[in-house]
Amino acid sequence: MPGGGELGNTESPAGSNRTKYGKWFGLDGYAWCMIFVMWCFSQAGALQFLPKRTASCGDLMRSAKAAGCWVTENYRPGDVVIYDFPGGAATDHTGIIESVTASGVVAIEGNKAGSQSNGGQVCRKSRKYNVIVGTVRPRFEEDDLNIDKLTDADLVELAGRMQAALAK
Repeated sequence: MPGGGELGNTESPAGSNRTKYGKWFGLDGYAWCMIFVMWCFSQAGALQFLPKRTASCGDLMRSAKAAGCWVTENYRPGDVVIYDFPGGAATDHTGIIESVTASGVVAIEGNKAGSQSNGGQVCRKSRKYNVIVGTVRPRFEEDDLNIDKLTDADLVELAGRMQAALAK
């Protein structure tokens, strides 16, 4: 999921939290990292596979725990990652995992240029495991509560849909 046309999209004016993602969600001017994630899943036709439509990292984490799709190891591309950076809230920031490395993850994140969790543009970021609280594993099949049944082809197909959404 290389990010296509969304990488580099910025707030306008700078520092305002005003974006097309916030307009789409109905919260323009609000911190938009989770709103960006929701927009991406919506554009890919996959919003229904998340446990809740929300603008809050903590709210999505709690909903994922209640729905049984909260993961704290063996992360995968397409998972919605929740971060905790030192000195901030317990759930500071989010993104969509693009790849997993030996030391962490590479994710596409909105509202992330300057500070760790709020900064004004869509970026690709490498993050170490020590700042990851966990991930929301989307339920790609409503009746398939065992995500491990998804084939590699299913995951590649979803990654392609996410890539196409990010290229818009």
